[in-house]
Amino acid sequence: MKSFTKEDLQELMNIKESPCISFFLPTDPIGTEAQQNRIRLKNLTRQAEEQLKESGCRHNEVSKLLSPIDTLLNDSIFWSHQQDGLAIFVSPNEFRYYRLPLSFNMLTEVGQQFHLKPLMPLLTQDHQFYLLTLSQNQIRLFQGSPHSIYPLDLDGIPESLSEALRYDDLEKQLQFNTRSPQGGDGKRAASFHGQGIGMENTKKDLLQFFHKVDKGIQEKMTQPESPLVLAGVEYLFPIYREANTYPQLVDTGITGNPEDMTLKKLHQESLKVVLPLYQQSQEKALHQFAELEGTGRASRQLEDIVLASLHGRIETIFVLKGAQCWGTVNDNSTKVILDDEPAPENKDLFNLAAQQTYLNNGSVYVLSAEEMPGNSTLAAVFRY
Repeated sequence: MKSFTKEDLQELMNIKESPCISFFLPTDPIGTEAQQNRIRLKNLTRQAEEQLKESGCRHNEVSKLLSPIDTLLNDSIFWSHQQDGLAIFVSPNEFRYYRLPLSFNMLTEVGQQFHLKPLMPLLTQDHQFYLLTLSQNQIRLFQGSPHSIYPLDLDGIPESLSEALRYDDLEKQLQFNTRSPQGGDGKRAASFHGQGIGMENTKKDLLQFFHKVDKGIQEKMTQPESPLVLAGVEYLFPIYREANTYPQLVDTGITGNPEDMTLKKLHQESLKVVLPLYQQSQEKALHQFAELEGTGRASRQLEDIVLASLHGRIETIFVLKGAQCWGTVNDNSTKVILDDEPAPENKDLFNLAAQQTYLNNGSVYVLSAEEMPGNSTLAAVFRY
């Protein structure tokens, strides 16, 4: 299933035709609540109809605009293949939907541009990871988040160690143990012992095979800052690390035969590895904000942050989850004008600042009220 990428975000941001309608809803990934998922979308569609009519759209215009939603509601196959959340974007000449590994709060938004802030957690390294399982019978690649995990298509990549190496029992061919090095950095050194003939060839073939896997999965991993976790029998780890070129490969792996683990178990074990990394990254960013506040390099002022985001000056932004603030920016991006409520001519300024920060390679953290610095709704660290 296709993941949501930075390129998708850029394309949606570049769609300017009005009205732009954004739908977000939680969905059941198992498919047992397909009817409930449909009801949620019907309710959101009614909200969109009301907003469109209030903005001056005639009944026939509303019906035409929302006709792709009616088609989707009647597609039984579509509703039987869901993830944790569904995002749908409709405009006069666009209709796009994304089944995503993130559960959304129900939301309908009508405006001049699409509302994209709920997608931010999917586009930061703090919410995504990859899992590569190495076993004799199958190589699998997963994309995961704290909420779910799902397999990625490995077309064109060899998926079986035993098939690629033409050995009936790889583990009998190669044994692995570790010993402490004599002085140095304290890392374990790998020691290999073969049984039978061809052990050196086995190691060579393994390395060659892992080079092919490494090259192939680079094209599948669309979030280059996300960590990659290995799962497999431990003796395979040092061989794969030798072949690996992905910079975010995590030192700690999941040991054991992944073929014996359920998807739920693999997800749980992966989170044990990556959640501490997420927390470290967030704590480091919050600590940096606390150190820089009052120096001109950090701010909680809405106008300063919005304007800085438009000029690519934000290194890190913190946004309160679910918070919105409506307004516009003047033509030369020097002044922010606030509004009391949403209107066709304005936009969510929090959404705008988060998007611009991400597109300019800044870090985006969508946090709960307890996690936000200084009880704020918006905060940022500037590059200069």
